[in-house]
This record gives sequence, structure tokens and C-alpha cells, in this order.
Amino acid sequence: MISLPVIFISTAILVGFLAMFWTRDNRNLPPREPGRLLVGNVDIKPDASMLLDLQKKHGDLITLKVFGQTIIVVCGYDTLREVLVQHGESTSAHPATFGFSEYFELTGIAGGSGTIWRNQRKFGHDTLQAIDSGSNNLESRVLEEVSDFLKEIDKMEGQPFDVSRLIKTSHYNIISSLIFGHRFEHDNATLTRLVDLVDEAMDIFPDQGILNFLEWLKYVPGDPFKVRRRRFLVDEIFKIVQKSVDEHKETLENPKSSDFIYSFLNEQKKRKLNNESLEGFGDRDLVVMGYVLYFTSTPSVHELYWYILYLLHNPDVVVRMRTEIQENIGTNKPITMADQEKLPYCRAVMYEVLRLSVTVVVPPTHTFSEDITVNDFTLPKDAWVMAALCTVNLDPNIFPEPEKFKPERFINQSGQLFGYEKVYAAFSLGPRDCLAKNLGKMEMFLFLTTLVQNYDIENEAGKPLPSLKGMSRGFHVAIPYQVCLKKRD
Repeated sequence: MISLPVIFISTAILVGFLAMFWTRDNRNLPPREPGRLLVGNVDIKPDASMLLDLQKKHGDLITLKVFGQTIIVVCGYDTLREVLVQHGESTSAHPATFGFSEYFELTGIAGGSGTIWRNQRKFGHDTLQAIDSGSNNLESRVLEEVSDFLKEIDKMEGQPFDVSRLIKTSHYNIISSLIFGHRFEHDNATLTRLVDLVDEAMDIFPDQGILNFLEWLKYVPGDPFKVRRRRFLVDEIFKIVQKSVDEHKETLENPKSSDFIYSFLNEQKKRKLNNESLEGFGDRDLVVMGYVLYFTSTPSVHELYWYILYLLHNPDVVVRMRTEIQENIGTNKPITMADQEKLPYCRAVMYEVLRLSVTVVVPPTHTFSEDITVNDFTLPKDAWVMAALCTVNLDPNIFPEPEKFKPERFINQSGQLFGYEKVYAAFSLGPRDCLAKNLGKMEMFLFLTTLVQNYDIENEAGKPLPSLKGMSRGFHVAIPYQVCLKKRD
């Protein structure tokens, strides 16, 4: 008797074969990268070196086929801007695939599309602005966390340790402050639980990519793709958010803080009074949005980890940063965002790590809602968009010798910062660029400069420097390493 999995696999192969070889498309699609029989370009991974090779071979637009699904790879700053910005209305939707439906429920800032998503996106933008205009603004929340970050480092007494866990705890505490209206002590059980849940869920994420093409694989016995495990993790995060939502509802008339939950509940209240639709603003949408804010802010964690690694490799850069800080700020005054203009070299280091680390090689997949024409090619409706952001920050025509760590590339002869604007492609482009990019830049600047101001950054004695190669785990992340952070007198 033929087993059910064999029937499923045979059916999938047959469908892929029909879609790839019996369907003819007479439109002028971008150059096609040859693929394997039946499965197409399933071996093409969102890896910077691979995408750069494809761009060099075919140009800024490339057509891939994976199990019959057409994917358009978009490279280069100008072409990315044309596709994601000029045609933003036609390229801002997400395909209703496993990744967006299973855990984001096709709603929220990350999972939704269309009018509902635009309304939620506007709400998120307006809420961040409102929080930032209050007395407990974004900077005050970050600075409070920076202070505790230093206290935790002091406990290590200069001994080697992996700073990754501390970075995660600090970052997710800032996000908790935005969602819940308060931050936690670092040893708080809820915060510890959140860090564990988000960390494990993110670790599973890259191994589930095949389910976007063959979703039926989630039913394979034994849970090899950890669908049920990740479902459990996400549901546990939902429970934490829901608990806070319930508490906020009890104090809605006398809010205790300025945060996302109160803002969302007030938006619900306003819509009910005005007899407006609650679509996209139901109770479940709020819980999903809380989860999304943790999930989508993860690149900031990896960026901070990369920063310390690059400083470990470049002690001369640390010396120059510290000199700039000492001459313009001093050693005792806490650094704030008002000090940015006084620290152009420190900011240049920040932009250079952001450029070279390419943490976000490609953003979450978009799809074309209609045929559009770019560079004389037809980019067809329902094809998926793979926006190769890495091809901007590693482009030798924009950044000469892109493989080299050279913060001075962003400093002109007058000692002023310049030429860094295109590095922002790391936050994506168009209507779906990173909603919290300003918060991310604030975290990077304040954590990085405060660390250099207060600590020597050293490798463990007698050990080789850790690798700068990195690895792919959904994002391009640094290989775990240890560092000695020694308090300066």
C-alpha cells in the first residue's frame, strides 16, 4: 500500500512539473536563472554572496522559479527604489503563505496587507510619535535601559562572556516598555520568559521556509519543521501580551502610562463611538501586534552584537571614538541624542557596521498586486518580490572597497558626516520600511557610544579573535563569541 506522505510528495512534484514546464509565459520577464528539474531554484538562498553573484550575472532583475512559484529578485539601489517606492502601492502586499498566515494570522504590521494593514501601520507610526512627544519619550526609555545594561556588565568584572543574552534582554525590555508601559528588572521572570520565547521562536523561523511552498509538510508526523513547537512559543507570547491587555482595560479611564496597549484600546473606543469598522482593530489584532513588535525588532539585537564584534577587531577605531567622546562630551556626562552632532566619527562607525554586517539580507517577501514594468521588463502580478537589500550596501559603485571596514568613508575633509543616506536601505524601502527604524538607530547610537565611553573592549587573553564571517539564521548574524568589557577608571 502506498503511504500518504508518498502520495503527497508525488502530487507536489507533479504540480511543480506542470507549473514549471507546461505553463508558458509570453511576457518579457527578467532573465531566468536556470534551475533544477521539477524543483526549480530551490537551492537559491537569501545569502549576500549568492545574490551579488546573481546580480553580476543577470543585472538588477532576475527571475527564479521555486516549485512553480515565480520570484523576482530585485537588486541595486535605483531599481529597489523604483520597485518598492515608486511602485509601492503595487508591491506592498504580502503573499498569503504559511509564514504570514500561521503565526501573524494575516494581520498586524508584519502580516497584514491592503487597507487594514495601512490603517494599522498609520496607527503604529502615530503611536510611536505620540509616545516620543511625551515626558517618558523613546530616548528616556532607551537611556534607562542603557543604565541597567552597564550595571549588568559591571557584574562580570571584566571576565570574558557572551554579551548576546544581555543585549537581547535589554532590547526586549525596551520593546516591553513600549507595549506595556513599563520595563522590568533584568531578573524578572516575565522578561526572562519573553526573551526565551522570542529567541527560540526566531531560531526555528529559518528552518520553516520550505513550508511557504509546500505547506502540507507541516502535517508530517514528528513535527520535523517544529510547527507545533513554534505555535506553542507564539501562543505563550500571546498570553503574556493578553494578560497586560486585560490589566490595561481595567485602568483605561485612568491610564498609568503612555504605551501601545492604551493607545490601541483608545483607538477601539473611538471607532466604536463613531460607528467605524473595527476590522484590524479587534482584541486579537492587538495581541498579534504586541507579538509582531517583538518579532520585527529582532535585527536591532543582531546589530548591537555585530557592533561589539567589529570594535573587538578594530581597537584603533575604539581609540578614535573614545578620543572624540572625551574631547566633546567627557568621561562622566551620560551621552544623549543631543550629542549626535558632536560625535560624527562615532556615528560613522555605527553606519559602517550597519552597512557591512548586512543583518537584513532581504526583508519579508512582498508580492505584486498587478503587472508593472521596470527596466523594460514585466514584473508579473502574483509573483513574489525578493528585495536584495544587501546589494545596496555592498555595491562598490556606491561604497568603494565594500568588503573593508572603513568608517572614515563617511567623514569628509571638514570632519563632518556625509554619504551615509543609502545605508538606510538596511531598514528596507517604501511603505513597508522598518516602522521603528528611528528607535533602532537611537539604540545603536546610545548603547555603542556609552559602551566605548565607559569600557575597554578586549579579546579573551590567549584566544584568537572571533570570526567576522557570520552565519545565516533568517538574518545574517554573528557567530557567538566572548568579549572582555573592562570598566575604565
